[in-house]
Formats: sequence, structure tokens, C-alpha cells
Amino acid sequence: MVKIRYSLLGLIFLMSSCDKFLEVETPDNLVKDEFWQDEGQVHSSLMGLYTSLNSCLDVYQSWGDIRSSLYAPGAGDDFNSNRAEFLRHDIYPDNGLVSWSPVYRSITWINSFIKNAPGALELDENLTQAELSSMMGEARALRALNYFYLVRAFREVPLITEPYESDSQTFNTAAASEDEALDFIEEDLAFALENAPETFENVNERYGRITKNAVRALWADVKLWRNQYQACLDLCLQLDAQYAGSMVRPLDWYSIFNPGNSTESIFELQYMLEGPNSPLYNWFAHVNTSGNDRRYLANATNIALNATEVLYPPVLPEYATSDTIRLKNYAMLSASLVTNGYGLGAEVYKFLGEAPYQRAYRSSANRNANYIFYRYREVLFMKAEAYAMLGRYAEAEAAINVVREHCDIPPLGIGEGGEGTEFFSRLLMEREFELGFEGKEWFAAVRISRRQGYSNILIEKAANGHSMNVSYPVIRARLLDQESWFLPYHETELENNLQLEQKDYYQNK
Repeated sequence: MVKIRYSLLGLIFLMSSCDKFLEVETPDNLVKDEFWQDEGQVHSSLMGLYTSLNSCLDVYQSWGDIRSSLYAPGAGDDFNSNRAEFLRHDIYPDNGLVSWSPVYRSITWINSFIKNAPGALELDENLTQAELSSMMGEARALRALNYFYLVRAFREVPLITEPYESDSQTFNTAAASEDEALDFIEEDLAFALENAPETFENVNERYGRITKNAVRALWADVKLWRNQYQACLDLCLQLDAQYAGSMVRPLDWYSIFNPGNSTESIFELQYMLEGPNSPLYNWFAHVNTSGNDRRYLANATNIALNATEVLYPPVLPEYATSDTIRLKNYAMLSASLVTNGYGLGAEVYKFLGEAPYQRAYRSSANRNANYIFYRYREVLFMKAEAYAMLGRYAEAEAAINVVREHCDIPPLGIGEGGEGTEFFSRLLMEREFELGFEGKEWFAAVRISRRQGYSNILIEKAANGHSMNVSYPVIRARLLDQESWFLPYHETELENNLQLEQKDYYQNK
């Protein structure tokens, strides 16, 4: 990334030990000598690193999820041509959603913290080395998180490790290889696991700040992306020790989303009642909302196909749902279906409601669903995937069945999950029903389909019951080249960074 010429506005982070706002200086001020003076300033700037994630959520969601078969166009004006390109699998370098500027903006702020925070150690005796190391662990994990999104979206990306501190700086940097970027991510995670805090007393910090368990979950995800299955399992098993007995009961499933910070949460971006609204409500706003909301709906056709053909036997048709519920009948009620210009879509109620099993939407003062980065059920799916890749299908089915048990649905019988392509197709369906619309299901499909012999899984899933009525041959043609599974570099980045070269697949688009 080049010439990061922006100035972040003063940011307000919504989380502290007292749940009050923290005023955060702009990055220009963070590098000045007068800022890095004491413990309070260092802590305030650390909170700003978390706040910077908020500006990345739109691209995180777009890169990691909206190309999955679960999405349909929203019925509101907020579904635009950029988002349509993603759903059609026909993305161009001028698409604003492929701009990585908010993510590198977050990274340069993190780089500033890593470079400058240690200077306060000599100036304030109240700041101890242990406290500084703990905060540095959090910062390094957040940098790893940002870079992992970039790698999964673009594959090769520039590695920027220095902060942007003056207008005279330029970052003409060639893209590092995928392995180089992943090695860098793992270096950050190794430091973070050693130094990040175990936990926090305050509930919003316990689940809203980096802890060792958050590092383990992220690192397990990285290991799975790198096809290092035993290493992934080793990290997941460490998480089992804490979370295996903490899963919410089936009838309490909605506590995962409202109020959030459930006992099985690992890391989620916090939103307070008195602060800015979470973006999730407007992304998935219910069908009676007016104005520019309703960006996305659930692909009702695809969900019904998955439920009846793959996941559930015909004797359980009431289990079809676009939500985590997987119990009975919300949100795939006929009353919640809406025509979006291409067909029927269903609302994603888990981000919208006050309570399950009724039509009770969040009030305007309570649209504060947290953005979940990791929760324990995803760890169980990671385990299932790693076990299966090692040929240990019985253990893979057992991991899936833990999730199904906590959804009150029948477990898979021995061998029912199948093997090879059959198993991984089912695993992706299981993931979508449990983790759908939480930001990473396209990444999961890409991760599995890149492995030898599994490329057709992604193509079949993308084309099956397509929400914008694009034909199977067209979708297949667009996805045959695996380069299309990753994003082009935005045209502005190519203009600014002369060492960045557009990928061959996108050269003539």
C-alpha cells in the first residue's frame, strides 16, 4: 500500500473498565512527542486500535462472506452495483469494495502504537513492563487479524510494518507472497500468545479485547488456512479445555446475539447502548424497514435446498431456517419473505430481534449487536475440518455433533457425514447454518476448495440456486480460474504504488 494520505477523525472507543467513552487522539497526534507520555495515553491509543476495526467491517464482510451462496440482494437502496458484482462473481478493479484503505489505515495506527508506546515506559513510573508487554501483545494480535483478512481476500499483499508519520513518507512496496505474509502473521501471533492477557474482569473487555484464547482461535484459523491440520488441532484442543462446558443451552441460543458476550464467545467487537449503532442492523434490516437499509437478505431458495437435500431428512422440514436457531421456525416464516427483484429473500433475524420465536425487532436505541470474530462453535468446525483432512472422520463427525446437540437437532450417525467431497460439502452447509452471515463463509469455501480434488465444491455451492438468477454455466466459467476466488487490487492502489502489479486474471477487466 502506498501513500497512505488520510487523517483519521478523532475516534471514540466504546469500551473501558468503566464502560465509558475514551477519547482517542488522531494518528497525527499519536506520533508527536507530547502524546506518548504516560500510561493513560498509551491505554487510550490501544483502545483506538480496537475502534479502528469498526471502519473495516464493511470490507471484512464483503471479502469474507457475501459471495457465499447464503446471500441475496436486499430490497432497499443500499444494495448497489459494487455489491451486485460480488454476488455475481464478476468483480472489477474499480469496485470500491476491493479498496483495502480502511484495513491499512488500521494497520498503520497499530504500527504507530508498536513503535511509540514503549517510549512511555521511561516517562511514567506507573506503567510497568508487564502492562506494556500485555498491551503490545494485544496490538500484535490485532495487526495479525488485519493481515489475515488481507491475505484471505487478496492472497499476495504488501507488508507494511512502519507507521505513516509524515507527508514525506511513501510506501512503494511490492506485494509479499502468501507464505511470506502468513509467516509474518504467525510471528505476531507467537508474540501475542506469550504476552496477551489471559482474561479481563469486566465482561465487555473479557470478550471485546484480545486475550490468549482469542489469539489461539485466530492462530488455529491461520493454521487451517495453511493446511497444517495437527497444529490447528493442538490450538483447538487448548480452547476445548475452557469452552467445552460453556456452550449455551439450545433454548438459550439467542443470547449469543442479544445481549451478546455469551459464555461461548471468544472475541467480538463491542457496541454499547449509548454509543454508535452496530452496522449489523442496517445491513440486514427487516423487510418492513423503509429508506436505504436492507442491504442483504438470505437466499431463501438456497437455504431450502440445503436444508432438504443435505442437512435434514424430509421428516424434519420445520428445521429450515436462515438463523443459528436450527430448532424450529424462525426466520424462514412465509411472513418474513420478500421479493427483491430476483426472487424471494428472507431476513436474518439473529441480528435484528429482541428475542427469538416472535416478531420483536430491536428498538432504535438498542441496535447494538456485537460483531463476532470468533466463538467456540467455529472452533468445533475447525476441528471437524482438520480431523477430516487427516482421515479421522469419526472424530470430525463427533465435533459437528457437539454443535448439533446444542441446537437440539439429531446427531449424525456413524458414517453419515460421508468422506471426501461429500463430507466437506456437508461441513460447509453445517457451517453456513450455524455461522451464516457472520463474515467468513466464503473464506471457508475457498480454503477447502483450494485443496487438491475439491475445487468443484466452491463452484457448485456458488451456482446452486443463485440469488440473482445467473446461470450455472456463467458462474462456473467465472470461477474456473482460482485467481477469481481472490480479489483484484483496486485501480487507485495501482496508481499510487508503482511496485504493485495487477493479477493476470484481472489485467483486462
